Amino acid sequence: MKTLGKIKHYSQISPLKEIWIGDTYPELFYKQFDNRTEDIFCKITERTQKELKNICKILEGLGVNVIRPEFGTAIDPYLDQRGNLIKPPMCPADWAMTIDDTLYINPQYHSGVEPFQHAIDSYRNNNQKVVIIDRSKDPIAWVNFPCVVRMGKDMFIDYDNSRPEFKKNAIIVAEQLSANHRVHILNTGDHSDGVFCPLKEKEILSSFYRNKYDKSFPSWNVTFLDERPMVPNHNNNWWVPGAHYANYNEEIVKVAENWLGNPWETIFSVNCILVDEKNILVIKEDKKVFKYFESIGMTPHLAKFDMCYFWDSGLHCLSADVYREGPMIDYWPNRGNNGVYYINE
Repeated sequence: MKTLGKIKHYSQISPLKEIWIGDTYPELFYKQFDNRTEDIFCKITERTQKELKNICKILEGLGVNVIRPEFGTAIDPYLDQRGNLIKPPMCPADWAMTIDDTLYINPQYHSGVEPFQHAIDSYRNNNQKVVIIDRSKDPIAWVNFPCVVRMGKDMFIDYDNSRPEFKKNAIIVAEQLSANHRVHILNTGDHSDGVFCPLKEKEILSSFYRNKYDKSFPSWNVTFLDERPMVPNHNNNWWVPGAHYANYNEEIVKVAENWLGNPWETIFSVNCILVDEKNILVIKEDKKVFKYFESIGMTPHLAKFDMCYFWDSGLHCLSADVYREGPMIDYWPNRGNNGVYYINE
């Protein structure tokens, strides 16, 4: 699908108009492996693509323009220097982020190939701003994109306090953005989209991982999940519906060890795609949360992604918002001037 040719994102609760959704590699990329390994990854690919197709269908039904990666037939551009497949572009939220009127891309492939190049070209042809980050000199390359929350005049950047280079560069980026924003620095190290989800003005859905918002979102109502959701039994750091671990584990690790995260600490129920103040995509049904959505005039759209335990990716992880409609709003007009602020909740 063609892009809308627009880049804008001031607030994560503004109406969503265009989004990137990630994808797996084509099945032909696995023909280099033995038959058993090829079969395993083709099954993973088939299951994943089926679920992604349904997620895209729901978004498009809600009026959101969905952009997907495009792959050629050559596998070499997607290999690392040792000849291993680099993780597919499943999770644009990890390496693509729009701030104000600029889309930042942290390159994932040594070859320079970019599966979303067709979209980037479209934006640039329409005089939109796209920055391909240089890891050797751009401080934003050291900022974890899922740790950045954009809320109009206010922005929040979380960093891992155990990594001095993360702190140093988070502060540099915060200072750069403070010309137009109040930028709040936190050091919990959390991927914010796996911890809480702003829904609309004055409303937040949160997991148990963070229980204080007095300083970051003062006067907003916070609804907490009751408890940690149950996850499938597991012996490894991946899970595929119907897979036999003893049979699959050697082949999975051989090809995809560097693709795997730790899904057992991720709360997928707050990792949502917010479309607008009335519609939200959720990964599972939760009676308490659905009742809460109803009370604030929101409709949850169930977009199952059972493969989340393999990819360690909720719905928000699978996506990158490129265009959200609306101006920069000041949700806390009494907060003060632009600048960098430090929060310790």
